[in-house]
Parts: sequence; C-alpha cells; structure tokens
Amino acid sequence: MKVGNINSEYQDKYITVRLIQDVTDDDLNSANIEPSHLVNLKNFKYIINNNICTQMNGELLGIILVTSYIGHDQLRAAHRQAISQDQLKEFGFLRVFLLAEIPKNEKFISQEQVIDEQLRFNDLIQGNFNEAYRNLTYKHLMGLKWVLERCNNAKFIIKVDDDIVFDIYYINKFLRYFHPVDKYYIAGYVLSNQKTIRNQGSKWYVSKEEYFYNFYPDYLSGWLYITNQQTCKKLVLKSQNENFFWIDDIFVTGILRNKLNIALIKFNDWYSANSQFLECCLKDSINFFYECEYFVGPNGGDTKLIINFLQQIKKCYLKLKLCKTRPENKSLKKTCVAEAKNLLERDHGEPFIRSLRL
Repeated sequence: MKVGNINSEYQDKYITVRLIQDVTDDDLNSANIEPSHLVNLKNFKYIINNNICTQMNGELLGIILVTSYIGHDQLRAAHRQAISQDQLKEFGFLRVFLLAEIPKNEKFISQEQVIDEQLRFNDLIQGNFNEAYRNLTYKHLMGLKWVLERCNNAKFIIKVDDDIVFDIYYINKFLRYFHPVDKYYIAGYVLSNQKTIRNQGSKWYVSKEEYFYNFYPDYLSGWLYITNQQTCKKLVLKSQNENFFWIDDIFVTGILRNKLNIALIKFNDWYSANSQFLECCLKDSINFFYECEYFVGPNGGDTKLIINFLQQIKKCYLKLKLCKTRPENKSLKKTCVAEAKNLLERDHGEPFIRSLRL
C-alpha cells in the first residue's frame, strides 16, 4: 500500500519559495477573520451553515471539503455511497460539500431540494454568491474560512473536487504518520512553470488586467490537496486584502501561497490524470488482488467509478493478506487498455442536432 517509511518518503519532496513573509505569526495571533468578508465580497453570509465538527467525540484527524456544483446531487450521492459519514468518523474524518446559490439557468434542482438534502445528510455548506465557474475562488475560500470558524479541531484539511476519485483509506493511513517539517505547508500535485494563457478562445484565457505576469507561481492541482489550520488561516487572512483572481487553485495555492512563503510538498506520484488507469486498477484488484499505483484521479464522467473504486480498494485495507503489490512488469502504463463506453446521461440538458444555413 506504498506506506513504508513515510517520513523519509516526503522529506525530499519539499518545494520552498523564499520570499518576505507579510503575514507573521504575531499577525495570525491578533488578526480576525471578518465574518462578512470573502475575498472582495463584503456582504458574504452562509445560506446553509454547519456545526458538524462539534459532533465529533474523538480525534478529528481531517475535514474533507468537497467543492461541488449545486446540481451535482448524483455525484454527492456517489461519495456518500462510496463511504458514509459514519464510516469516515470511525477513523477520524468528516466530510462536507461546498455549494453556492442556484443560477437562473439551472432547471434540475431547487433550493427546496437542497434544504431537504441538508436535512437528510447534514453535510452541506452554501454561500450567498452565484454558482459559476468563475466563482470557484469564492467557494474554495469559503470552505477554508468555514474550517477556521466552525471546524478548528481538525488536524488536517483535505480539499477535493466532487468529480475526483480518491483513496481515503490510504490517505488516512498516511496522515497518521505525516509530520511535516514546516509549520505552514500545502501538499498535493505540484504544477510548475505554467504559462498564463492569452488565447481568447481558451476556457482559461486570462487578460493582462486580470494577471500581469506571463507565468504563474508554482501551485497545486485543485483535484485534491492537504493542509493544516495554521496555513488555512494565513491564506484566508491574505485573501481579504488581495485582488480577486478567478482560477481558484492558482489563486489560493499559487498566488496567495507564494506571497506568504508557504512550502509546497510534492506528492505527484499519488495522482493519475487518466480515469482509465483507475478503471484498470479496479479490474486488476478484482482479478489479481493488485494494489493500485494511484490514490487520486478523475472519474472520467463515470459517477459509478467513485463508488466501485473505493468499495473494492477497501478490501485491500481490511484484508491485508489478500492484496499484493503490483509487479513492476505489470505497470498500468504497460498493461492498461481502455474500453470505449457511452457516458452520456441526462444531467443539465439534452443534445440536439439541427441544420445551419452557411
């Protein structure tokens, strides 16, 4: 399960940036998080708040913050089915989903349904800003802000996207031996030397007015990262006095982190960019009892992969003698063959074809 000597594994993966710190420890001790202040929003409030962390009797090893589009109720259901809140509590975790206000063009979910979901599962947090791709920075920092206000008993903060498959069993085992050298850190998939996209046809086009420089500082993929309370407070405080930037992982784990001299810990070998590798992991676990080479990756549009992957991988942790390390000559990069499949499901619209006059 790739645990081994964890301390020696991660110590050579630190990436640090030496800049002057403009938020000191003394600042942290005296500064307050403004309740109604979220980046450049001055009238922020929670539509749905949550006190779930007060219900944890034992150690709260980690709080899992899942950024979720409000209409992705099926994805949230998949995470709950893959591992329930009660099961997470057994080894010291809690999970909440971060939502925003329903946009006007959303026809498949109502606020009444969201409230009903909260009454049933008590795992939602909703802010009073509009649900939009360019508002993900608000949602991301709302989660960190909420941790400081309502969940400051969590040792680790794990931020995840709702379409990501992740092995919480491995992460649980890892974090119990994880003792970072630096007080302030963020750990995950490090992206370096990423060029600012100036092509106006790109989804990630950024103008000079939005971000002047041609390269971003090193940052982490927003798929999944791990941090702590001290780092979380620095990031939230700094965000209250910075210009808004809409690409949330770059803003939070890149721009803000860089200005605060917070270390990055590189866990790139945890991640697969291909959902097919996770599918092959699932098959090989069933057929050959191989452990998976990867712990984090996209679901590739297949909601069921979140459920099936975690429920199968769970068997390796409960029955350690059953699963075995994958042989080097059976690496997924050498053996994984993807299958064609139809993933089109009715979600937030239906495709149609019509002729156009040229």
